[in-house]
Amino acid sequence: MSVNSYISGLTLSDRNLSPRKPVLGVPRSIKAREVAPPPAAVDVGSVLSFVDGLTAQERDDVLFSVQLAQRGASGVYDRFAQVESWYNKYTEILQTIGWVVEELAFAKHDQSEGELRMDKAALAVISALATQNQLTILTEGLKALESLAENDEPIKLFDFHTSIESSGNFQLGSVEKAGNGAMGMVLGAFHFSADERRRRILFFSWGAKKVQFWTAAEKMVLNGTAYANHRNAVMKKLGNTQDYIDDLVLG
Repeated sequence: MSVNSYISGLTLSDRNLSPRKPVLGVPRSIKAREVAPPPAAVDVGSVLSFVDGLTAQERDDVLFSVQLAQRGASGVYDRFAQVESWYNKYTEILQTIGWVVEELAFAKHDQSEGELRMDKAALAVISALATQNQLTILTEGLKALESLAENDEPIKLFDFHTSIESSGNFQLGSVEKAGNGAMGMVLGAFHFSADERRRRILFFSWGAKKVQFWTAAEKMVLNGTAYANHRNAVMKKLGNTQDYIDDLVLG
């Protein structure tokens, strides 16, 4: 089976927050080239940040490929009840369309006392692999998300796709272009089970015994040449990506 046939045959989750019309019907990838690309965005259940130096097209390639992986995984597995299978499908899709990525190895976060804030714990995991620029821009993206009111679209979108009842599944990533032009992303993947349901899951302080938190992180590289061969197939499959992406304004 060809990669484009694989993409076409994916079953995508269509669990979006609310339908939002694209401005004048212009595809997002075309609009994005008209202005400097924002440095961070909520992409379904991921917060992704971008170090200076990426073009708008490169940024879109990351956003759309990660969106395809999430929605494709959710099309066949429950994001919250079948986490292991969901992540296996997620990495399979990324690998197929051009990302060099290995299977994510999760470890249980060990915190026997005190309080847990998932954003702080997640950043600590990612910091072991991220460059300083990647860590800085991701931290700024999370601060921008935290500053939003509950009715602001990015926080609503993120909460909607990352938690249900008392469990959750989310990713944090930061992308930087290497000297050879390759796009590298440090990706943190996280899932949890808690004693109660909460909003703004990243920024709530959980008692150590109130939540079980699993973490994984790895470096990934996008083969831009390979992905370019499938870019149109990805865009066609996704349709209106605007329903699943919201930019974050830093500062």
